[in-house]
This record gives sequence, structure tokens and C-alpha cells, in this order.
Amino acid sequence: MNLSIIAAVTSLIATLAVAFWLSRLKQDRAAFAAVLATPLIAGLAFLGAGLLARPHTPVTADAAEPAATAAPAADAAPAPAAATGPIAAMHQQAEELRRGKRFTEAREMYAKITKAAPFDADAWADLGDASAAAAGGDLKAGLQAIDRALEIDPNHLKALWLKASLNLQEKQYANAIELWQRLLNQLPKDSNDARIVSANLEETRSLAAQQGTGR
Repeated sequence: MNLSIIAAVTSLIATLAVAFWLSRLKQDRAAFAAVLATPLIAGLAFLGAGLLARPHTPVTADAAEPAATAAPAADAAPAPAAATGPIAAMHQQAEELRRGKRFTEAREMYAKITKAAPFDADAWADLGDASAAAAGGDLKAGLQAIDRALEIDPNHLKALWLKASLNLQEKQYANAIELWQRLLNQLPKDSNDARIVSANLEETRSLAAQQGTGR
């Protein structure tokens, strides 16, 4: 017997017992009222127990996968696919392709998005990311898209991360230091992204010092 039925039967017996007790005290009207209320009380007990017995599913956010070219800052913000409409659906499809490591197809989809929405900085940054991933991690393949994203939004987190990584890849340490610092200034101080960027910044400064261009 489930919890709802047990609660209903228990409340029914309890209400009838109260009615009997009231009748013994010569409270006939109260006893009669209690008898009339018995079905209602039993029904409420049944419903209430059913709600309590319903399993609770905690709301959790999906763990964000790191971007193919190590730019997790972009995954911290809601993707455009959270909106509605054809562009959002294209973002959703492109993101699924990227997560499935189908980078060439993801690149093609992001290219379509940038044609349909040429001022979508997120799409340009994602195009740069997917282009680099499709080229085996070579960020130069995504340079034009990354620069376009920064033209639209000079403080775009993912584009800054990608451009700093590209400058680091090209041993342009002074530029990389500037971009890492700009990115770090926008991140919550205690966030995991901030810790990663801080480590990247320190590593880049060390490399710059070895090269003789440190600040």
C-alpha cells in the first residue's frame, strides 16, 4: 500500500474517531459536521501525501566542456542557442557538432551563422575556435574570425582568450600579456577561469622575460 492510501485511510479513521468522541460528549452537530467532512479530509490527505512522495529532481547545470582551443571562458556565458528562432537553432546544431568533435562540420555551420547574422560576435568567436580545431589546433586558421569577433565586441571573453592563445602560439608575448590581462580584468576573481588565465599570464611573462621582452 502506497503512502497516499495509508494517509487517506489514517485520516478517515481519525476523523470518524473524533466524530464518535464528539457524539459521546453530546456535541451532535459537531459530530455530524465531522462525519460530513470525513471524505474531504481523507481526499486532502491523499493528495498531500502524493505530493510529498513525489521524487525531487535537483536542477543542475550541464558541465561545460572546454572549447577545442582551450577557451573555457566562453562556455561560462549562455550560448545564443538559449534564445529562440532559426539563428538560435543553428547555434544549437553547431554546438552539438563541436561537442561531438565534428569540427569541420561545426566550422561550416558557424560560417553559415556569420553570413546570416554578421554582427553576432559569439558566432565569429566560435567560428575561429572551430576553424582552429578543424586545423588540428592551429589558431592561425581562425585568425580572421577571431579578429572579427573583437571588432564587434572588443571585450568578448572567448575571442580575447583565443587571440591571447594565438599570440602565445606565435611567441608574440607582449601582445599575449596585454590580452591575458584584459581578459583577467573581466573575470570573477575567485573563478576557475580567472585562475587559469592568471597561470597563463604568469607563464607568458616568464617566456617574455626569457625572450628579453618582459614587462
